[in-house]
Amino acid sequence: MLTLDHISYAIGNKTIFNDASAELIDHEITCLIGPNGIGKSTLFNLITQSIQPESGQIIGIPDKIALLAQKNELFEPLAVRALLTIQRDTLDEEVLNLLQLKQLLDRPIEKLSGGQRQLVWLGYVLHQEPDLLLLDEPTTYLDLYYQQIFLKALTTLQAQRGFTVLMILHDLTQAFSNSQNIWLIDANKQLITGSVTELMDETLLSETFKLPLSIVEHAGQRLIIPEL
Repeated sequence: MLTLDHISYAIGNKTIFNDASAELIDHEITCLIGPNGIGKSTLFNLITQSIQPESGQIIGIPDKIALLAQKNELFEPLAVRALLTIQRDTLDEEVLNLLQLKQLLDRPIEKLSGGQRQLVWLGYVLHQEPDLLLLDEPTTYLDLYYQQIFLKALTTLQAQRGFTVLMILHDLTQAFSNSQNIWLIDANKQLITGSVTELMDETLLSETFKLPLSIVEHAGQRLIIPEL
């Protein structure tokens, strides 16, 4: 289990984390939420060891980690098939089907729409068969159609295969609907963790995002929406 053990980190005089601790539950999806600029991407950089904490440690980091960012760039032109088979010889048929990539296999990635490209990149990281998948705001530039394909494929494959996911999302309804656990960085830069049930709290969320939020029921789903 990946564990943050009393980590602290600052940029200049700006404290990002101060004695933060948390345990990432194996084989489940955890969403990391919080206001813009609060330190979510910095936490990913600490987990991937791109940067080091000033004190404390992160233990239990898996050997096989894959990271998917908001935007991903190629260093040379490639077709979809070539990207997916960079690290393995065979294609994963289930990944192709769920992400609707079969008809795109021989198309150049740079010719695809933004939504199609992000599905291809998800396919790429899934073909790596990671133990831990880090997703940094992966749906930010996707329309609703591609968001649903992306999240449905991710949750389906995670449930079947049991890899661990830590995902940053800004849409709170999506975050709580597509995960079992929440890591929340509040306005005081405290890292609060718990199940989706434990952290589905109007007061906590409203104070964190400095906006009155309501939790409403619709068609059997709980939605988190700003108060009008």
